[in-house]
Amino acid sequence: MSNIQDMNNRIRQNREQRPSKRAKFKENNRGAIYTNEENKSNLTFKEVDKTELEKLKKSIRENAQHEQRKTKLVFLIFIMIVLLVTIGYFLYLT
Repeated sequence: MSNIQDMNNRIRQNREQRPSKRAKFKENNRGAIYTNEENKSNLTFKEVDKTELEKLKKSIRENAQHEQRKTKLVFLIFIMIVLLVTIGYFLYLT
């Protein structure tokens, strides 16, 4: 009987040591639970003027289009190879 009571006490004590699950999801309190007061620092984002931002967006879009073209080309080459192998196999069988 005392073994069961010991297990229940350990479970209760372990549960008390955990941070509250409700508080971290209810609001934006997750950082406050897992960090110290010393480690808190706000994020700082780099300021960029509109012309540089437009240039950056344009270069990102161009890179994405280039990557899409490369992917489509590789896929097309793969399909062509599969078709040629399939046609060759059927011609070999006949």
